[in-house]
Amino acid sequence: MNIIRVIKSQLWKLRFLIQTNAPFWAIKAHFFKLIKRFFTGVNAKYVDQREQFKEKINELSFDTDWFTNNIPNWLDVFQKEGFAPSQRLSVLEIGSWQGMSSYFIVSYFRNAELTCVDTWGGEETRRATSTEISGNSEAAFDSNLSEFSNRITKFKGSSSSFFHKNFILEKFDLIYVDGAHHSDDLMVDAIKSFESLKVGGLIIFDDYLWKFYDEAKENPAGALNAFLRMKWHQLKICNVGYQLVLRKTSSSTKIDN
Repeated sequence: MNIIRVIKSQLWKLRFLIQTNAPFWAIKAHFFKLIKRFFTGVNAKYVDQREQFKEKINELSFDTDWFTNNIPNWLDVFQKEGFAPSQRLSVLEIGSWQGMSSYFIVSYFRNAELTCVDTWGGEETRRATSTEISGNSEAAFDSNLSEFSNRITKFKGSSSSFFHKNFILEKFDLIYVDGAHHSDDLMVDAIKSFESLKVGGLIIFDDYLWKFYDEAKENPAGALNAFLRMKWHQLKICNVGYQLVLRKTSSSTKIDN
């Protein structure tokens, strides 16, 4: 019964990827990873680190946990791509909510400087949580991240306003994008974030396989698959699953007329 459920889930994902015009090589990477995971499993060390993190944040103010299941994949990518905990990194996070992923980033990368961008109460989070939780999200973020305040820059507003006011070409080593999920908004975030990413840097997109809007291509995958086709020559896929992790391999080349 379990196997039937898994098969149905993977067939749905394949159909969804095709509906959202995923490149063949992205589909191949997703299912290759799935097969590899089936035979090798998840590194127990990463699972242990996830559980340790969960214990560490027990006393903090989190009403939801949309993050910790990603930790093993993050740690696997960081290890394979040479991102060591001691590195001095400039990190951007679009969509911080109550700060769980923010806390993980600054506690794992102990020399990282993190810029957090959030409206703290957008439409999608209001739909997913109660009004009370949504209204208290910024206060929870401030409390949860207080011990790291000297390494965190907070920007309250939309990602578009952040990039308009603070855009610097190839500034960040690591970017986590978990902001507005409609494909129109995400396409802008993807392009601007990629331009802000250093060559060799990592960009992590949350909710690649999340389906909320009835029209398949209006979901995150619609934007991200178009982005993959647009930037294929400048990136390497590091992980494809519910999250999409890419490494920037080169800057864009512009031809002067």
